[in-house]
Amino acid sequence: MNERCAFAIGAHPDDVEIYCLGLLLRLQDAGWTIGWAVATDGQAGLPSGARADLRRDEAMAAGRTVGVKPMLLGLMDGGLIGTPDDARAVRAAIADFKPAVLITHSPDDYHPDHRTLSRLVAEAAPPETVVLFAEAMLGGGAQPERLVDITAQYQRKRAALAAHASQSAPDFVPAFETWSRFRALHCGVKGARHAEGFFFRSSAASRQNLAVLENALSGQRV
Repeated sequence: MNERCAFAIGAHPDDVEIYCLGLLLRLQDAGWTIGWAVATDGQAGLPSGARADLRRDEAMAAGRTVGVKPMLLGLMDGGLIGTPDDARAVRAAIADFKPAVLITHSPDDYHPDHRTLSRLVAEAAPPETVVLFAEAMLGGGAQPERLVDITAQYQRKRAALAAHASQSAPDFVPAFETWSRFRALHCGVKGARHAEGFFFRSSAASRQNLAVLENALSGQRV
């Protein structure tokens, strides 16, 4: 396990970019190795008449904007129910990357694929791994325990989001920009203009990795 390695697993091709890419980039800027996996193929989100591999290509293009090649697990969009095959794919992705920090969806997220993936990741995470659960879309659910200033990383996050052109309704990026600005008002950092929110799970076994994460984030806690 690399104590300066963070790995996110999102349910759909644009989820990591929406929920936690700012945090990943902040860690990357601090010298960490970062990566992410996309659990499902995103087919349920394809526009009518679009080619079948469009969302895969968008996911790879988004990764290239920040120097990452996403892992594509190819599970069924809208059908992520926690089968043994689903669980094996998630475990294999985590084992391949061996992260000290794992990031995924909130267990209370609005989307059933997100909730299932959250459970699978939590169950597969080694005890020494710190697990961060990203705040649900636009603040649904409980208030996050941690707000991370991503002002310096926001334009790169925005560029990666823009790579998902098939999902970009006129209000897609502006809605998330507004929310990140709102969260920045509460993160306690002077001059912060964008922030992301998280819940976290740690244990005695993950205490050292949590300390390394805390140092990288300079103690940004709410």
